[in-house]
Amino acid sequence: MGTLFLAFLELTFVMVTLLLFHSLRKQIGHAAFYLTLGMFFILGQIVGSTNIMVDPGIAGFQVNLGHTVLMAPYLVALLVVYVVDGTLAAQRMILGFLAVIFGFYYMANIIANHCVGQESELGSFLYEIFTHGRRLVFASFVAQGVDLFILPILFQIFHNRRARLFFSVFGTLVFTQVIDSFLFQLCAYPNLEGWWAMLRETFFARGLALLWLSVLCTFYLRFHETEAIGKRRPLDIVLDFFGGYGRSQELQRHLAEWEGRYRLVVENSSDLIFLVDAQGNLLNANEGAMRALGAKRFRDCPLAFADFVREGEEALQWDAFWTSLAGNGAAESPNPKTAHREWTAEGADGQTLELDAAATSANLNEKPVAVIVARDITQRRALEREREHLAQQLVHSQRMEAVGQLAGGVAHDFNNMLHTIRCSLERIRTYPPPKSEVQDAMLGNIETATSRAAELTQQLLGFARKGKYTIAAVDVANLLESVRSLFAPLAKQNIELKLVLAPDRMLVRGDETQLQQVLMNLLLNARDAIGEQGRPDGRIVLRAEPAAEFTPGWTQRPETAGPCEHYICIRLRDNGCGIHEAIRGQVFEPFFTTKAVGQGTGMGLAMAYGCIVNHQGWIHLESEPGKGAEFFLFLPRQ
Repeated sequence: MGTLFLAFLELTFVMVTLLLFHSLRKQIGHAAFYLTLGMFFILGQIVGSTNIMVDPGIAGFQVNLGHTVLMAPYLVALLVVYVVDGTLAAQRMILGFLAVIFGFYYMANIIANHCVGQESELGSFLYEIFTHGRRLVFASFVAQGVDLFILPILFQIFHNRRARLFFSVFGTLVFTQVIDSFLFQLCAYPNLEGWWAMLRETFFARGLALLWLSVLCTFYLRFHETEAIGKRRPLDIVLDFFGGYGRSQELQRHLAEWEGRYRLVVENSSDLIFLVDAQGNLLNANEGAMRALGAKRFRDCPLAFADFVREGEEALQWDAFWTSLAGNGAAESPNPKTAHREWTAEGADGQTLELDAAATSANLNEKPVAVIVARDITQRRALEREREHLAQQLVHSQRMEAVGQLAGGVAHDFNNMLHTIRCSLERIRTYPPPKSEVQDAMLGNIETATSRAAELTQQLLGFARKGKYTIAAVDVANLLESVRSLFAPLAKQNIELKLVLAPDRMLVRGDETQLQQVLMNLLLNARDAIGEQGRPDGRIVLRAEPAAEFTPGWTQRPETAGPCEHYICIRLRDNGCGIHEAIRGQVFEPFFTTKAVGQGTGMGLAMAYGCIVNHQGWIHLESEPGKGAEFFLFLPRQ
């Protein structure tokens, strides 16, 4: 029994070694696997020629070391190659082993002829082995050649009938061994009675060996995808071998060429390409996706595609998306469905990417998948938003220019009418009494209204660029100090005005009185906003500094503006009620006001806008409701 157990260990060692080299063929190459397989095959032929048997003394348990321990694993290896690597790889293996069998038969004849007449024991031994082996090798050549074709055919028949993998492997090996032993006995010893005697002596040992090899083979094949072999026909290997091996090789070359082209296109594409299964698991992604999203994020496995992208502000609901894409059996339709989506994703640098994605349903190894091609449109959307903002600015500028021209014309004529009214009032007041108190009160009301109308007319003329300006060098520090002293009597007790000045002297070219009026209008608006908010700790910060590229509002400069070093920025920030985004673009329009009737004319910010533009500058506003507002006034340096 010890020798029988040793033969079992040898059988296991041979089979495990072949399976190990097959599993490592992509790392170390196919040559190691085929060389090892050929070594065991030649060794099996030599041992089979000597007819070495292990006889434990139990009927049916005799073991032929050549046929059972060495040749049976070779048949299992052929079956593994056929199942895992495909028909073409099995054809190459068949050609290789036919060449090995023929080479061994040829070398056996040569060695036997050289050993004729040798008186040494070694020469006589080799002569007996190879003389006897020539007949056995010929029989093995026929039997093994048939086995190479019978083995894939039988397995495919079992597999096509949906037999379990273990029973397909075990049944194939049993029938192949029966046919192999019959053909071997028929060619080596035409007396078939010896075949029956050999089967009676070895059928238990062969059956147990094939059972154990089937277990090892099934366990190994479970780690590989075997569904694709369901597409094969049993006689494909024979028909391809004798009629289409050359065409198969050409097809293989074409497939390799197209695969190379596919990889070249996909891997070098700037688009983000994903392959996702029905459960939302990421199967594959191209180099463009890894570069954009960060290769480190693809190292974990398995990966959920929903972890990479978002749909707006919410996480991607893959189940709902897959239902809309594939539907009920849509992936199997001849016209696959395509869905377009706009997603966002976190880029490799932490920035948010905007993606325009197109997802198409498809099949991969008879399983539904989604092919998703996403294009990074972050820069394009940024340019679109910038273009929209510039268009709004252009429309606003054109509207303001039209309103300014209209206001200038109306204000000029209206100012002439006011002069006439005021002159008439002065003449009436020179008339001698008697005048009643009611008449004096009415004349006072007319005079007050006329003064307010004249002030409004001056603001309209300033907005329309028709006001009178006294251009001179203005020291910004002195300007802000004078504004603070003017505003102090008008400020409420709960408002603190803080002045912040850059240490360098800052000069601008303009009309000091007009600039004072602009800042006073902004300060009064800030005072009213703080009062509307009802804050007991009102705060206004008036600040002047050289403009910089990172200063808010610098990007809104006109095309004719010079570098930032040529500009001064005056900033006025309050902690009042703030301005809603819906009306933020209207605050500089004439007669637009959020104050109650009688509390404002709506010309304060419009006059400030027109005055700053007349000084070749611009105004930028930033505000949030409840968090105050900040105005940025950019003026060119002297």
